[in-house]
Order: sequence, then C-alpha cells, then structure tokens
Amino acid sequence: MDLGAISSDVSLLSSIAIILGAIFVVVQIRQNNKLISAASEQAHASAVQATLTTEQLKQNNEIANMDLIMRLYEFANSADVQSAWLTVLNSNITAFEQFEKLTKPEQVAYFQIAALFESLGVLVQRGIIKPDLIEDMFDTPLAWKSLAPFVSGIRQRYGDSAGYSAFEGLHDSIIKNHEP
Repeated sequence: MDLGAISSDVSLLSSIAIILGAIFVVVQIRQNNKLISAASEQAHASAVQATLTTEQLKQNNEIANMDLIMRLYEFANSADVQSAWLTVLNSNITAFEQFEKLTKPEQVAYFQIAALFESLGVLVQRGIIKPDLIEDMFDTPLAWKSLAPFVSGIRQRYGDSAGYSAFEGLHDSIIKNHEP
C-alpha cells in the first residue's frame, strides 16, 4: 500500500465530507428559515384571532349591558313602579316627618323608587352604564328632588350617612354634566 495514495484518497474523502456537511448546513438553514416563517405567520394569526375575540367580547358585553338597561326600563315602566312614582310625586313631602305620616303603601313607594335609583347609581358607579343614558331614560333630578327629604331622614334615623349614596352620586354626575 502506497501511503501517498491513501493520503490522496483520505484528502478526497475529507473534501467530499466538507462539501456534504456544507450542503447539510445550507439545507438545515433553509428548513429553519421556513420554520421561523411558519411560526411568525402562526403568531400573527393568533394575534389577529385575539383581536377579533376581544372585539367580540366587547360587543357581547355591550349587548348584555343594553339588555340590562332595557330590562330595568321595562321594570320601571311597570304599573307597580309607575304607581309608586306617582305616589312620590303627588305626596310632595318636604320633611321626613311628613313621610312618617304617610300610609304604609305610600311609604313603600318611596323605598321602591329610591331603590330603583340607587340601583341605577350603582350601575353608573361601576361603569356598566353611562350617566347620560340614565339621563335620557329617567328623570333623576326630579326623583332626587322628590326623595331628598326621605333620603336625609333615612340617613339620620338609621345613622347611615352613606344610605342611597349611589343615587346621590348619580344625581350629582347628571347635574355636573349640565354645568357650563
């Protein structure tokens, strides 16, 4: 065996191995580029899907809020609530002592209307409903004017300075919207 021939063969095989290795690296780089491109497209598609899902959730929330508002409005337009509202308007009290002289059904009417506006105020405080929507659907200033002596008396009687505070906050925010 000729050492020169073996050296020449080994050198040739080594060159072929280097060339095959380089080809393998180029193929691997192409495959990695394709995988990175596919992963990037998948990430983009996921981002688009997340955006669409967020928009859908916002729409669902708006629809649920509108449904809630319409149910409240339907409740407020029921004969019982309208009767209670008329009782509050017609009794026209200016002091809590006058409230105490009302009949039990008339007193219940005050509690019912105050509770309705307190509920609306809570929904506004929590950002579920905007005050201008309540203003469009309900006469909050008139309700507050009619119920202020009652609210004041309830707060004094039961030592609860925060009683009906959401109703008062609703009234104040609506009045503030009309200030110049």
